[in-house]
Amino acid sequence: MNVSLPMPLEEFVRHKVAAGEFDSADAVVCEGLRLLQQHENWKADARAKIDAGWEQAKNGELRTPEEVTENLSSRKQAWQRGRG
Repeated sequence: MNVSLPMPLEEFVRHKVAAGEFDSADAVVCEGLRLLQQHENWKADARAKIDAGWEQAKNGELRTPEEVTENLSSRKQAWQRGRG
């Protein structure tokens, strides 16, 4: 497959390879496409979670403010432990 890039993107790719961040132009393009795919998967997952939450709310399955605060606190602590 051959791909034509606009000049600003072609220069960006060349810069990344020249800086030693990637071995080839193909590697730069593959990484860009991998990130695009990851972004699309994240959006689909977010939409599914929003839809599920909306259904729960319509069914009266709501959390109290205290439950939300506790959940967010525990998630923050887990996130902080994962970073350290």
